[in-house]
Amino acid sequence: MAADDPSDDEVRAALDAYLARGRNRRPGQPPTDFLLTRLHLLEGTVTRRVEHRTEEIRHRPGTVALSERPVYDVLRDYKLGPHETPLDQPIDLVKRGTVHLRSCDCGNGRRRCADCNGMKYRPCEPAEVCTVCQGVTACTHYLNHGGLPGTPPRPPKPGRADRPDERVTCEGCHTPGSACPGCRGWGKVRCSECDASGRIPCTPCGRTGTVECATCEGCGNLTSWTAGRIEWTSTRKGVPSPVPRPRRVASELDSGGWRQDRLGSDDPLPGDLSPDHRAALEPHLRRWEGEKEREAVIQRLTVVRATPPGSANLQFYVFRSTDGRLSVLRRLSEEGRWKAWLAVAAVVALVVLVLVLLL
Repeated sequence: MAADDPSDDEVRAALDAYLARGRNRRPGQPPTDFLLTRLHLLEGTVTRRVEHRTEEIRHRPGTVALSERPVYDVLRDYKLGPHETPLDQPIDLVKRGTVHLRSCDCGNGRRRCADCNGMKYRPCEPAEVCTVCQGVTACTHYLNHGGLPGTPPRPPKPGRADRPDERVTCEGCHTPGSACPGCRGWGKVRCSECDASGRIPCTPCGRTGTVECATCEGCGNLTSWTAGRIEWTSTRKGVPSPVPRPRRVASELDSGGWRQDRLGSDDPLPGDLSPDHRAALEPHLRRWEGEKEREAVIQRLTVVRATPPGSANLQFYVFRSTDGRLSVLRRLSEEGRWKAWLAVAAVVALVVLVLVLLL
C-alpha cells in the first residue's frame, strides 16, 4: 500500500463521522461492518518528441542566399548543437557541393501566352444576336431580301430598345415600319466586346504575346541544391487505466488528491508502483524510433468502495482529497438504481390502472 492510501481504520473513521453528521446511523450497523473494496486507479500520459530527417532536391527562381544555412555531408550523421531543438521551427540544411545556378528552359524569363497563343489578341465573333428581337422577328418582310435575314459585312450598332414594339425601316428590304429597332432588320448587331473587329486584345499578356515564366518567375535562371531538413514532432498519448474510475463518482474524483510523478526519458518507475500498474505502464514507455525526449506523467489515487452489510442498495466511496482529508460520497448502487426504477415503474403502472378503471 502506498503512503497516500488510507488505512482501513481511517476509512471506517471517516464513514463513522459521515454517518454521524447525517444522522443516518442505524442501530446495529457500526462502520466496522462495512465491506471495503480498494480500487487503485492509475491515469497517465506519455509525451514524446520524435525526430524526422528528410532530404530532397529543390529549385528556386533566381539566385538564392544559402550561405547562412548549416552544411552537411551525410544527413544522418549531422549532430545538432546543444541549443538546437527543432520542435517549433525545423532546421534547414544544405548538402555540401550541391548548389548550382542553371538557366531556365524559357530562355529569357518569358513564355508564350496560353490565352492568345502569342497572337496578342483573342478571336471574337463580330456579331451577336439582337437582344430586342432575339433574331426571330427582325423583319416582317424578310422574303423581300432573299429569305431569312443575313448578316451584313459589318453589323449595325445596337439600337435603342426603349420601345421594342415600335418598328423601323428595314435596312435589308427598305420596307417602312417592318424592322426591329434594335437590329434594323438584320437579326444581329455588332459585338459589344470587339465592335465587329473580330479581335479582342489579350488581357493576361497585356497585348505582348508573352507572360512571365512561372518556373523562374521571370528571372531566366534557377538555383538548385540538395536540401536536408531536421524537425521534431510532439505526440501525446494516454495510458489506458487497468482499473477505470467508478462511474458513479467519476467527475468528483477530479478534485481528489492524486499522487503525481513526472518521469523523464531515463527515469525509472516509482519504487512503490504495484505490479499491475507497472505492467500497464511499461509497454507505453518503450523507446520509439527517432525518439529524442520523453516525459511521462502518471497519477495514482486509491478509492475505497464501502458496502453496508445486508444492503446492496447503497455504496459509499472514500478517497483522499487535495487537502489530505478523506472525502465520503454516498451513491445508489447498480442494484439500488434498478430497484428504484422498478418501484417507479410499478407506481406509474398502478396509476394508469386506476385511471383506466375510473374511466
